[in-house]
Amino acid sequence: MYEQECVPFAPTLIESMRSIGYSFSSAVADLLDNSIGARATRIDIVSEPSENPSLIIIDNGCGMSDKKLYEAMRYGSSNPLEKRDDSDLGRFGLGLKSASLSQCRKLVVVSKHDDEINAYSWDLDYVIEKGAWMLKGFDTDEIRAFPKIEKLLNMNCGTYLYLNDFDRVREGTKNIIETFNERLKEMEDHIALLFHRFLDDNLIITVNNREIEARDPFLTYHKATQIKRESKIHLKGETITLKPYILPHLSKLTEKDFEKAGGKENLRTEQGFYVYRNRRLIVWGTWFRLERKDELNKLARVRVDIPNSLDYMWSIDIKKSTAILPDIIKKNMYNAVYESVMGSERVHTYRGRKEKKDDNIEYIWERMKLRNGYEYVVNRNIPQIKMLEETLDKEQVKMLDDVIKVLEESFPTASLYVDAAKGNIEEKKAVEGDDKTEELWIKLQEQIRYIKNNGLSEKEYYKAFYRVEPYCDNEIVRQRIKKELEKYE
Repeated sequence: MYEQECVPFAPTLIESMRSIGYSFSSAVADLLDNSIGARATRIDIVSEPSENPSLIIIDNGCGMSDKKLYEAMRYGSSNPLEKRDDSDLGRFGLGLKSASLSQCRKLVVVSKHDDEINAYSWDLDYVIEKGAWMLKGFDTDEIRAFPKIEKLLNMNCGTYLYLNDFDRVREGTKNIIETFNERLKEMEDHIALLFHRFLDDNLIITVNNREIEARDPFLTYHKATQIKRESKIHLKGETITLKPYILPHLSKLTEKDFEKAGGKENLRTEQGFYVYRNRRLIVWGTWFRLERKDELNKLARVRVDIPNSLDYMWSIDIKKSTAILPDIIKKNMYNAVYESVMGSERVHTYRGRKEKKDDNIEYIWERMKLRNGYEYVVNRNIPQIKMLEETLDKEQVKMLDDVIKVLEESFPTASLYVDAAKGNIEEKKAVEGDDKTEELWIKLQEQIRYIKNNGLSEKEYYKAFYRVEPYCDNEIVRQRIKKELEKYE
């Protein structure tokens, strides 16, 4: 037997590595991981779209010495099997290079540490020309020529990335300026979501001097958001934390809330687990086949926090954008799914009905269980219908019942479902407020006069109105009815 080193051919492999599957947004996010890992408190992203667009990222992290910067530029600079720092967002030692060069052909990295400034560059065309893994290095004068470098030079420490020659964007569009602007907007939204916990914890990220606001998918700031019981799974000496959230009903959300939650049209698709690795969002909007996505579940979210020491178990990929639920913890996840999904269903089912001490409330619409599902029918026991039945002749009562049946059978279930899925249903507001109270009371008195003129029992109908919608939903009207009933005692 004999052995012989087989070195990968640089031009071929470095071009192949560009096709790992990064999107523009996920590539930039991977670069920001390095800044956050370097304990940066501010990251500035600068881009001026043109016929030859570029992207500059400057952070105020700890920076790197010449030796560390050289190692950071090496492909496979860290072993994914080695134990990493608890706050490390890296994984394979490939992100800086593979993420950048998946989008452009030239990457320059300048880092300042202990008053020393060093710079190296990967240039794909230069590697192809040399036929080898050749880095470019730069002296101080050459470094000072890079655009926007002054910001780094004026810092005590930090790192500067310069991405140039976005060939793949250029080749895939007829209007590179417009397309690049679209990519930047998508990138902002992506960053706002992936790093929202860091942004809420005083990290500042700007894009062309505009600060990015955190996009909290759980709306934790909203007083109507339900935060459920936290649970923990202990595995291999590590801890996985689960926390279910139920978003408020759509009628309680403002346009700003919808924006934070991912948009009204995306509520249904973004339900499910949100998996965070060291507080950085990895994958979201999936139930991992433990539950199916449907309209009633769309308010359900479960935050899952995992440590980087369990990367291998979750099959975290190079891009840190996919994960696979380990079989060993599936059973433990069911409780969190059940709690969040059931809570979401209750928000939809009981929206607008207050919890009352009186269990004998009569609702106008009744939900009837059938063999293969449910149907909704009008409650024939409400006083509004009863008083008509007692004052109409037999033929008229039949006609009334026929009209109600036609309304029930014509209930636009399919259209309602589509409109609800799109968030286009305008909910009726609660029957409160001075104007609404007086309007309800006047209507009630009109019905009482009808009852009195037809010789029916006012007392019995006051009792009936006391526990039927919409009168039971207004506390002032209920108290007035109660006072009227006291007159008969």
